Amino acid sequence: MNSKTFTWHPLKSLHPHSETWRSLGSWVGLLAMALILLGSNLDSSPLLDSERIIGQLVQETAQKSFLSGDWLFPTLAGQPYHQHPVLGLFLLTLAGVKDEITPGSLRFIGAIFAAVSVPLLYAVARDIFVLWRPAVLSALVYLMLFPVVRWGRLAMLDGIVLFWSILTLLCVLRSRRDFRWSLGVGLSLSGLFLTQGLIGCLMTVLLIIFLAWDTPRLLSSVYFWVGVSLGVLPALTWYWMEWLVYGQPFLNEIFLHSLQRGWHNFFVSLTDYPLAIIKYSWPWLIFAIYGVRLACQSLNWGWAKLILVWGGFYGGIIFILPLDTMSYLLPFYPAVALASGVMLSEVNNWPGDRPYPQSWPVILLSLSGVISIINLGIFFNFPFDFTLLSDRFLLILTLMAIALTWAVTSALIIRRNPQFITVLLWGMYVSLLLVISSPYWTGNNVYF
Repeated sequence: MNSKTFTWHPLKSLHPHSETWRSLGSWVGLLAMALILLGSNLDSSPLLDSERIIGQLVQETAQKSFLSGDWLFPTLAGQPYHQHPVLGLFLLTLAGVKDEITPGSLRFIGAIFAAVSVPLLYAVARDIFVLWRPAVLSALVYLMLFPVVRWGRLAMLDGIVLFWSILTLLCVLRSRRDFRWSLGVGLSLSGLFLTQGLIGCLMTVLLIIFLAWDTPRLLSSVYFWVGVSLGVLPALTWYWMEWLVYGQPFLNEIFLHSLQRGWHNFFVSLTDYPLAIIKYSWPWLIFAIYGVRLACQSLNWGWAKLILVWGGFYGGIIFILPLDTMSYLLPFYPAVALASGVMLSEVNNWPGDRPYPQSWPVILLSLSGVISIINLGIFFNFPFDFTLLSDRFLLILTLMAIALTWAVTSALIIRRNPQFITVLLWGMYVSLLLVISSPYWTGNNVYF
């Protein structure tokens, strides 16, 4: 058998020995940074209402005997509950929440999964970009997206969803060179379907569209579909068991519940998700837009197809569907990170006499000015009463760090200094550390 058909042989030929050590160091460094940012100070804010529901589900799951199999059928107050499949709830029980639930213990497992998704995205980017720089920049941007930090730290199963989504994509990319990875595709999809069924459906369609464009031969391979089919058997088995016990109402609840609830506010939902991306993706949205433009000019490359399919299809579907919670938007952000990472890497390689886009420093300086005005308002307690804030000094310090980071970055961009990338990444990481050190990271304790 030709050894070159296996995935690790072409990777070794592409990356010399020194690259292997640098890649390993990147994995360890990214994981350490993610664990610090996503796993620290989880007890600083009380549980949200939706987290309390998850906590009760997890507590009831933990109290059931494993050998009896009753834990396979989630219940809330003793009644069947179908909105969340069993795997995410079971994984949260590993933190030991059988007797007493604290915010930190309930959020811990999800935060760990979200942290591991950071080096996983680096692996995805390394596979699709090949080069080290765009891969590590994509992973760093992903880690410093505020929605990833916030939702990944909450006990909402979103960190686990991110983990399975990115792992599925990694296995799909590897299966293009080695059919044995198709079993990993199926197992990862099983994990995703057993954590969030609707997102599992959307990611499945997304990956099929990507393969149909990038590697159509894979979709006609019997070996690929055999591996995927074997991998998804656990999910199919659980859904079949639930359907036998509860019937059609189970499928309606797990796949259509969010659509039915969101349909009443359909026209509002058409603006909610775009506004959420605009509000919470700064400053990376600036570079992601140019990254999408770069992808449109590089359609022969797999990374360009992946960014356009992931961002275009998933983002388009989420914008149109009247879903009832913002957590469905979370799998869209890795596409934002990939687009930003490839653009930042491209800028770093530009010749010294090539000017950067003029809109970058203008937008960053404007955002810095807005943050500074808000900060002054909090400091002088004007025009609203901010004395109710429990830790006003830390909030002022956080906003000051963000404003200073964006101002310095805009100055470096004007001077065409590529060090603006390092300053921006480091400044955003420090700013997010300040955010999670306060009780304001959940968004419930800020009244302006």
